[in-house]
Amino acid sequence: MARALRTCVSIFSSSVLLAAACGDDSRVDSESGVSGTQGTLPVTGGPTESTVGTDGTATGGPTEGTGTATATATATPTGTDTVAPTSGTDTAGTVSETGNTTSGTCSEDQMCSGVCCGDGELCDNGQCVPDCGGPPPCGEAKECCADGQLCYLGACVTPGPACSDQACATKPTQDTCDDGFICDPNLGLCLPSQADPTCQYIPPANVFKPTPLFTWGKRKVIACNADTDCQVAEVCTDSVCTPTWNHLIPQADDMPNHYQSSSIPIVVDLNDDCVPEIIFNTYTGTNITADGVLRAIRGDDGAKVWTVTDPMYRTNSTSNIAAGDIDMDGRAEIVASGAGKYLIAIDSDGTPLWKSDPFTGANSSGSVAIANMDNDGAPEILFGRAIFSNTGKLLYEGNVGQGLNGQGPISCVADLDGDTRPELIGGRTAYKTTGTVAGDDFAGSVLWTSNVASDGFCGVADFDVDGNPEVVLVTMGTVRVLNGQTGVQIATANIPQQGTGGPPNIADFDGDGVRDIGVAGSARYTVFQFDGMALTQLWTAATEDDSSQVTGSSVFDFDGDGRAEVVYNDEAYIRIYPGVEPDCAMNPPGPGCNKNMTDAEVLFRDRNSSRTRTEYPVIADVNGDFKADIVFATNNDSQASLVTDAGIEVFKDSLDNWVSTRPVWNQHSYHITNVGLVGEIPTVEENNWSSYNSYRNNVQGAADFCAPDLVPYDLTFDAQVCATGLKLSVWVANQGCLGVGPGVNVAFYEQNLGLLGVVPTKGPLVAGAAEQVTIEYPGLFDSVTVWAVADDDGMGNGILNECVEDNNSSPMDKVCIPPG
Repeated sequence: MARALRTCVSIFSSSVLLAAACGDDSRVDSESGVSGTQGTLPVTGGPTESTVGTDGTATGGPTEGTGTATATATATPTGTDTVAPTSGTDTAGTVSETGNTTSGTCSEDQMCSGVCCGDGELCDNGQCVPDCGGPPPCGEAKECCADGQLCYLGACVTPGPACSDQACATKPTQDTCDDGFICDPNLGLCLPSQADPTCQYIPPANVFKPTPLFTWGKRKVIACNADTDCQVAEVCTDSVCTPTWNHLIPQADDMPNHYQSSSIPIVVDLNDDCVPEIIFNTYTGTNITADGVLRAIRGDDGAKVWTVTDPMYRTNSTSNIAAGDIDMDGRAEIVASGAGKYLIAIDSDGTPLWKSDPFTGANSSGSVAIANMDNDGAPEILFGRAIFSNTGKLLYEGNVGQGLNGQGPISCVADLDGDTRPELIGGRTAYKTTGTVAGDDFAGSVLWTSNVASDGFCGVADFDVDGNPEVVLVTMGTVRVLNGQTGVQIATANIPQQGTGGPPNIADFDGDGVRDIGVAGSARYTVFQFDGMALTQLWTAATEDDSSQVTGSSVFDFDGDGRAEVVYNDEAYIRIYPGVEPDCAMNPPGPGCNKNMTDAEVLFRDRNSSRTRTEYPVIADVNGDFKADIVFATNNDSQASLVTDAGIEVFKDSLDNWVSTRPVWNQHSYHITNVGLVGEIPTVEENNWSSYNSYRNNVQGAADFCAPDLVPYDLTFDAQVCATGLKLSVWVANQGCLGVGPGVNVAFYEQNLGLLGVVPTKGPLVAGAAEQVTIEYPGLFDSVTVWAVADDDGMGNGILNECVEDNNSSPMDKVCIPPG
């Protein structure tokens, strides 16, 4: 509900009940209508401290207790958007008039609002309803569920077998439930899914507003006179730029001087808690080659998970780490370039595992990769032209290309010759392996070495769509396309205004179905088109990286329009470029379609200083909310043209227009098929060019434009506490086809008091899942009218874009009606 709350309308029944969870007198009936007088008794007390704060916002789960604030039933409703929903004329569940109210034979539990209920009926909250002999009737039809059934989201259903798995962004599927069912972890049962696979929200193209979710590290104090002097979402407070988001500082016992970062952060769920971690390399001062410290923080709030403090396991401090399940225990380990010519491995809980055998190649902001090179057993670890076992034993090291281009090495892995066994691409050389590690006959040799002048950074894709991959090589200011099977050069182009050149990105930038190549230089970021024979410029943009000249970039189609946007950070700014100039997307093209992408044409720009090594921003579902985020490193230890903060920053789209993506980005040479959602490395990797055909690009994680649809069901109350308080519960079901993360606001209202409080959901809601949310509000209540609204902050504002926006509110229901 990403808009102001409309006047709510009763469009469906909220009379839904899980039979095992509620007694006979604890149901709210939407059929009761709201036309009667509101005879609300004075309310004393306030929201219970553990559920709703003094400002009406929930701070925890419901607990018993009594507040000290006072209120009356005639209090002015909170906010301006709490207009009570209207309720239509009741046609279901009407009071029976077959009983005899004058004969004196009506039993006490049949007397209902002055009318005696008929045979087989009971009075429940002022209505005559069928006597089911146990749990109350279910749904709008007031159906008594049969043996073995329970009432779930408005209908009597037959549950499936017991289960315990909770689905989430890192675990979207469940093996314990049949198709069409979903595990409710609270009830421990497989229940019918209400997911609608046709639920869609199509965001407007190129319309989003990135803002920080949180930042970590050390902030630069920047003076200001107005908010415009500050970075995005900062405000000028007391003449200093101040964040409006949560900023975390490493504590005194947490290696506090290691807050600079100039390598890619990686994203993976390390501890199986449905929240991905961000793992990154940090350094102190200007020590950019040694004494690095590895850290892991939560992706949703930046809280510390672990820091490797052992001085024997320090890193090459601006090298790029990799994550993958190398010991087959079901969780990802971290492998990094050590402070010397060796690798180190860290367990998922931060425990050091091993140091590798030494290698002989280069080690300057290089990048680790993980892949199964023998299609057998545990995966292997690669660094440049060296291949290691999962225990750090050096298995093979080539002696030609290694993936070096001023800095590095950065190598790639792909099955170039079609034998299902991957090759190691060390820049201008492809290495082939034979044998297996388990068989103790693993060996390597040169498949080909390209006849080019120097080594370089690689990427892999099938540009001519013939089923065979090409290799893109960026080397000393030149972009080259090589035949993947022979290494023969097919095409070449110079990077504008020279510069060494960073690792290439491969994606469809302009939406024509053909793969393009993006690469950064010293003063230009350029996208090249490749027609199978030659490279030509699609567009180029001015940048500032005259120091390293080898920074990378990442690409992602944030709005799902078929054109991949570019995320790039130079020495001074992080920018999001549209995949094609806006005027070039017009038909006919406008005057701005001139192959020169200006800052006026960029989608987003924010100050962010970096000394620039081989790093780039990463796009992944960082916080487990099923939507794409951007996480990137920043540093301020060099003489960059702008100096800002140092550490890690996570940005989300405040308009909720970014599409979904995977909750993982595990290494510099990421290409989707190289890793599973929680770091599992495939034994035999699917050829990425057969399905995604991209490189350093993440993919939309669900069906095109899948969206959530939050619907409240079963607004219930506890009749036994009406004399001392109002206890309300509502089930929030996700009837869409895209999940939402924890913390969705659910607001509860009373017609005269207005806002009672806001309670967030506790867990993720995948498509088809539901969660019950409860609030307690102490006081004395008699015949009051209540309702609940999902995705509502208590002031009528939501943050989610849903496929249906007018079903977030339950109907108004009168509760605490006295018996008789």
